[in-house]
Amino acid sequence: VIEPEAYMVKEKRDFVVQNIKRVVSDQTRKLFAVIYIQNKQFKVMQDDLIHIESNIPVDVGDEIKFEKILSVGGLDFSLFGRPLLDPKFVHVHATVIEKTTTSPEIIYNFNTMYIHNPLWLSQELNVIRINNINVEEAAFEME
Repeated sequence: VIEPEAYMVKEKRDFVVQNIKRVVSDQTRKLFAVIYIQNKQFKVMQDDLIHIESNIPVDVGDEIKFEKILSVGGLDFSLFGRPLLDPKFVHVHATVIEKTTTSPEIIYNFNTMYIHNPLWLSQELNVIRINNINVEEAAFEME
């Protein structure tokens, strides 16, 4: 069994980190992020629209910074959190585009003895546009 020497492992790690930093700093490359919002996970990229089916206390046009980020990546690399990435190093900025409700759905409570009045329900819906995904270079440094 041949053990790899410590300096070879460090050189390979530095080479990989430099390549990832080059990809992250390139503005033409798109990054993706997996964000956690209200017990759901969304895989988003820049300029994506997401629909959140609950009431968030924000107004149309407000800027949002998501801090619960599970992973970030690109074509050549991925960073995974355990369970979350550090919010000091990874940022996902978004804007609230629209606040509306879904179309009403009818719910029947059926009983063979008598008929209940139907219940019309609609959920509140927020449409959010992802502005950008930022990864700081300090995220790649090992402790």
